[in-house]
Amino acid sequence: MLALLRNRAYKQAIIERLNGSDPEASVPNGGRTQQLFTMALFAVMGRVSKLDGLVCEDEINFASSIMRQMGFDTLQRQKAINYFDQGKQLNTDVMQCVQDLLRVIGPRSELAQLFLRIQCRLAYTKGELRLKEKMLLRDVAEVLGYDKAEFLDMCRDLQRHADFWQPRRGGFLRNAYRVLQLEPDVEDGEIRRAYLRLMSRYHPDKLIRENLTEESLRLAQEKSMAIRDAYETLCGYRKAH
Repeated sequence: MLALLRNRAYKQAIIERLNGSDPEASVPNGGRTQQLFTMALFAVMGRVSKLDGLVCEDEINFASSIMRQMGFDTLQRQKAINYFDQGKQLNTDVMQCVQDLLRVIGPRSELAQLFLRIQCRLAYTKGELRLKEKMLLRDVAEVLGYDKAEFLDMCRDLQRHADFWQPRRGGFLRNAYRVLQLEPDVEDGEIRRAYLRLMSRYHPDKLIRENLTEESLRLAQEKSMAIRDAYETLCGYRKAH
């Protein structure tokens, strides 16, 4: 019973972090669920990134941004990197990882949908969804309980709103300034003010009270995730420089 409650608390915290409803949610030890989710998430990301033969900087940065959103410490981050690297190897059965994950999160669950949307967002970092990536992600979607039409609807939705979160030429740093609607020469304090202003506008909890449509709420979640990631990217860069 204790393990069940712990896994349930872990899933809820990860959902809140990844959908932007509570970016600072405390993440408890999720036991086997945590292990399977981390393994599948980053192994599939590694495979998606490597399908065209070359893992680009934007794909690495995107994977790093997901690690930050999940609140990884140094050890957890290294495990995720190892899973990502394993996923790049053709002898790694990433679909088995997804099937193992399905047993603990269930088909068509909120966590399953977030898992799939993250993989699709990663695939779009190079600008378009290529055939090999679409075929792989279609298989992932099927395992998670989504049919072809639902998968294609998700792809169209992400592509339609990709201008907000998708890196443009110049990489994640330039994209981070663009998302926060800032120029690169702004003071540090202005970065935080822009972050708070935009999060206030797009925070899902606020929009739920406004009785918006499911699609509008989903878009708000995507935007709040992009805003938080942009803020953390700029803070990390400025701290290091």
